[in-house]
Amino acid sequence: MVTRIAVISHRQSAATRDALMQVLQLCRELSIEVILPQREVEKNSLEVSGSLATVVPDIRDMRVDLCVALGGDGTILRAFNRFSNVGTPVLGINFGRVGFLSAIGPDAIPDGLTALLQGGHEILDLSLIAMKNGDDRALAVNDIVVHKPDGGSVVRLAYSTSGVEFGPISCDGMVLSTPAGSTAYNLSNGGPLVSLALDAMVLTAIAPHTLQFRSLVLGPGESLDVRNETPGTAAAVYIDGRNGGILETGASLKLSMATERAHLVQPPGSDFYRTLHDRFIQPAG
Repeated sequence: MVTRIAVISHRQSAATRDALMQVLQLCRELSIEVILPQREVEKNSLEVSGSLATVVPDIRDMRVDLCVALGGDGTILRAFNRFSNVGTPVLGINFGRVGFLSAIGPDAIPDGLTALLQGGHEILDLSLIAMKNGDDRALAVNDIVVHKPDGGSVVRLAYSTSGVEFGPISCDGMVLSTPAGSTAYNLSNGGPLVSLALDAMVLTAIAPHTLQFRSLVLGPGESLDVRNETPGTAAAVYIDGRNGGILETGASLKLSMATERAHLVQPPGSDFYRTLHDRFIQPAG
């Protein structure tokens, strides 16, 4: 039973402000407590009474039944990142271009959202990638990208798994994606689509200058090292689209499937292939 939720929205409030107000009003009617970050109040110029929502400086350590994210896949990924416990379920309402991770569209407020909040939903467990960069550890729901610096030329990246060395290859970078992330940057670079039923990670090069590279799919218990062999040039690291630091020349990222899982709220009977078809295949005519 959902009794307490958090709500965050797209960075561009003009697209989601009216929907945010609908969600707040609906939750008041359903007697669901809403936790709203202060930045949401300021961004949307809201006048929120105590009966409509509880405003907090940060939701990172808040305990809620789920978080409603109004936006595209980027907003959903940000929602996962906003909680110190990555296991907080996230329900996405799509205001983006694709919205692969979304549960419903904006036209499903209030009826569809009411059904989801009153228990008519499923929780989909998403595989995560764990990354170690020196002493730092981070988790990715979608992908980890090693990329040439802004304005820089290609980087030379080598990779190894199970004691076998590959590369180095000259490229714009590499994408290591989860099954959920296989439909994003990985797909744009010609990588394979991977069913959400699998616990796997996919390595795909970005614009590789070679005839020999092919995407690599790794399973549970397998690990991957990606090493920067670009003389005198640090590569940029991005985690789910966020700045994840740099990878110095000679340094390696250690990557593996995480023991943790992210929890995505979906309507009952949701199917990966149906969602794939509905989001990416244009209707005939």
